[in-house]
Amino acid sequence: MMDFRRKTLVILGAAAFVSVALSGLVLYQRARQGTPQFTPTEFLPGFAANVKNAASIHIVGSEGAFDVVFSEGKGWLLPDRGNYPADFDEVRHTLIGIATLETLGPKTARPDWLRYLGLETPPKGPGVSIIVKDAKGAVLADLIAGNMQPLGDPGGTSGLFVRRPGENQTWLARAVFVPHGNITAWLKAQVLDIGAARLEEVAVTPASGPAFTVSRPSPGIQVYSLLNPPRNGTPNSQFVNVIPYAVTNFSIVDVKPAASVDFSKSSRVIARTFEGLLVTFDLTEQGEDVWAKLTASTAPGASPQTVKEAEDINTRNAGWAFKLPTDKGRALTSDLARVMTAAPAASPFEGMSAQDLQGLAARGITP
Repeated sequence: MMDFRRKTLVILGAAAFVSVALSGLVLYQRARQGTPQFTPTEFLPGFAANVKNAASIHIVGSEGAFDVVFSEGKGWLLPDRGNYPADFDEVRHTLIGIATLETLGPKTARPDWLRYLGLETPPKGPGVSIIVKDAKGAVLADLIAGNMQPLGDPGGTSGLFVRRPGENQTWLARAVFVPHGNITAWLKAQVLDIGAARLEEVAVTPASGPAFTVSRPSPGIQVYSLLNPPRNGTPNSQFVNVIPYAVTNFSIVDVKPAASVDFSKSSRVIARTFEGLLVTFDLTEQGEDVWAKLTASTAPGASPQTVKEAEDINTRNAGWAFKLPTDKGRALTSDLARVMTAAPAASPFEGMSAQDLQGLAARGITP
């Protein structure tokens, strides 16, 4: 019986061959039409045939190095992160992308020009080094990827500047992937998924100071309010609403075993949905970083489906601590004094992505 690893990686090999064949056909047709073309070649000859044997990927980016390793029966893991599951789509896209790289033409061979193409050796330079090996440690692919360049291709491919380690000769290659040298892109994406329509309230117990709750009476009311606000002062609606937004748009930037993080002086946030799902976030600040661990439960009377959802959340996340993006960490560690700050010295939206800002605006919350 074909093992799990071969089942998944044979798919990669087949997809790579098909992509190479289609690209070759397109270039052949253009050549027949009289369009000047550099004779395309595989940037890494033979890798497409061997991609099914890939067993490890070593990545070095500007933020540092990490490994992605295949484990029989468990899939692709991140050993530097306590064997946290890697995002299989990222693995698949990267391997197929490398296998289908085709050179469109040589570029500069001057070492002092590498920085303009994003090809200086990482981690000191901005390039992304990718080394793929098989189970015996033999190198199957080794390259440094740099900047992307639009090609105007209606098929969606882009140009990617690449070179081989130890060589200054650079190439522009046709690429179907964007190389990612940051660990965030390689983390299994689904940690928590509570849609904005589901969240009823968020109860916050800061590390110091009084607890408070932000809530809304029904899914039709998009803006949250502070329950039982202090008599003196007016709650800042912007600060109030970034708290539930951090829950419904939960994301992470890094991960490590929870046992390696000190949660003894943590704050706590409990998010409750209208269906009775309860998700508890224990949060601790380490320097400028905020780490969280998640546990789920249900309120009395919750449906079997909601109970199953809580069980799934615990199964996925038990034993892990997640580093939060700066804006979400700041929101979930808010205290009552901050929520009651009528004229904030700094915007609560500082550091948010454009996508997050658009999401808030769609709910009637003006950044």
